[in-house]
Amino acid sequence: MDKDLEEMFKEFEFNEKSEEMISEVNGMKLPDDYLGFIREHNGGEGPLGQNNYGRFYKLEELEEINEAYDVKNSWPGYIVIGGIDDTLWAYNPEKKIYCQIDSMNTDEDTYYTISNSFEEFLINMDKELAD
Repeated sequence: MDKDLEEMFKEFEFNEKSEEMISEVNGMKLPDDYLGFIREHNGGEGPLGQNNYGRFYKLEELEEINEAYDVKNSWPGYIVIGGIDDTLWAYNPEKKIYCQIDSMNTDEDTYYTISNSFEEFLINMDKELAD
């Protein structure tokens, strides 16, 4: 893990590595930068940076979580990878973006922290909460 990300995750509690390796959810490909992180740490929960807190779901739970949230119908084209409370963290493979979604809203115009990489997404979430 890169030094900036190590600092961001210094108090985060990671899960055990998964025996199950998947690269797709609901027929959509997960991004390489996220897969690199998740294969190493398999998600977890805790503080992220100075201002954020959240959870990344275990790799082996992604299909089930996306089905439970009915992501195919509620947020078509997205894969939910984590979040906290009513905020979901998601990835869109076609647009190649990460974003935050209010789980009570299906209007794509309201998605925020739109980022082009996993690292940028983490940094942007932390900065937004500092303001």
